[in-house]
Amino acid sequence: MKRLATNIIQRRNFHINKAHQSESVETILENYYTKPFNKKILLIGAPGSGKGTYASRASKIFSIPHISSGDFIRQEISNPNSKLAQQFNSFVLEGKLVPDEIVYDFIIEKIQSTLNNSNNKQSEGFLLDGFPRNLNQAKKLQSNPNGLKFDLVINLDLDEDIIVTKVTNRRVCSNCGMNYNFAHIKKEGIDMPPLLPKVEDVCDQCGAKHSLIQREDDREEVIRKRLKEYNELTFPIIEFYKELGILRNFEVAGGVHKLLPSFIKLLLKGE
Repeated sequence: MKRLATNIIQRRNFHINKAHQSESVETILENYYTKPFNKKILLIGAPGSGKGTYASRASKIFSIPHISSGDFIRQEISNPNSKLAQQFNSFVLEGKLVPDEIVYDFIIEKIQSTLNNSNNKQSEGFLLDGFPRNLNQAKKLQSNPNGLKFDLVINLDLDEDIIVTKVTNRRVCSNCGMNYNFAHIKKEGIDMPPLLPKVEDVCDQCGAKHSLIQREDDREEVIRKRLKEYNELTFPIIEFYKELGILRNFEVAGGVHKLLPSFIKLLLKGE
């Protein structure tokens, strides 16, 4: 089983959350949760490791924003009046990361705007995924004077071949952005059921019909290129957050319905 380079690092150097949990989300919240949720959480992991899936569910549970840098970039690409759209699009379609000099200020502005417009004014917490993507961005973000220092960084660890299967079988609602997955993955003790709409070809969230599409950057040749680049850039980021003492690992050894309680407990306890 081919593992990402990050997995070699984490098994030697930081805590592994095995994610075997018999408690329900409700029980965990009752035992460990005190409102409001003020932690600033960063999720890192390879494309397709489940960052958006786990973040979107935790966001609803704690009533805090889920901020996805990838969503911001895709929204910008779809904006016909955007000066940045053409630049972003050329990198995304080739499976490349958008360069620092183009993306950093754009993402910071979007993060601040999302936090300022959050419906939950009592909480300072948020979940960020997809950014930073290299050491330079990580250092700049951690020293940001606008209060974006992270309290906890969680690395989602998943086998590379499974990621490719997941991503190439992912479908997204073109109307609202809701994610689904048509693959049922069973491999060496890992059981990840599909995430299907309740009614075939109808989005659960917005009700749009025939709207489930495959994104251009979810093609196999693109995802493999993204994984290669991700591995090359990840080692310094992991070392950076590990040295700060805020890095934890979450092993994705099953589907989200099975592992969500363990993930929520990790967010609350940090261990």
